[in-house]
Amino acid sequence: MRPKTALSGFTLVELLITLAIVAVIATITVPSMDNLIRQSNRHAAVSDMIGLINLARNTAIVEQQTVTLCPLDENDECAHDWSGRITVFRDPESDKKLSDDSEVIRVLDSRQGGEWTANTASRPYFRFMPNGTANYAIGNMIWCPADDDRTAATQLVVNWGGRVRTSRDRDGDGIGEDRHGNPIICT
Repeated sequence: MRPKTALSGFTLVELLITLAIVAVIATITVPSMDNLIRQSNRHAAVSDMIGLINLARNTAIVEQQTVTLCPLDENDECAHDWSGRITVFRDPESDKKLSDDSEVIRVLDSRQGGEWTANTASRPYFRFMPNGTANYAIGNMIWCPADDDRTAATQLVVNWGGRVRTSRDRDGDGIGEDRHGNPIICT
């Protein structure tokens, strides 16, 4: 006859306590993860766009020719819909139209989690001259998350010198302000 040995394992009470602890931790961390993912999407989209704007300006300076940044329509002309692909291309005729695929410098596809809108007066583009200025094509762009939460929105402003800056939350309400001091609005 074998001697009795103690069986090791969890009791039902221990298992229920462990599950309750895991549930409490999950309840605390899931909203934090959602916010982290949203902030990560915003940071990636803004960094990509700043890089694209700087690339367009620097290419115009280095190559001493006009460079245009815009979304293109089916006719390869600059369009007003900034929520899709945005293209940087050499534009020697300054006609805001891609005449040859070899003129493409870079294409930026939209990221999941949000979209861009642009306020460039009546122009659907940013154009950089050989001296780096954004002559007649200054304006701003707003990135809004898919849920239109204004606390995660960001505005980029392109000035006459072709330089880009981001909006800031100057009044501490958690929402960035535009260049006039008004809160950014996601539409």
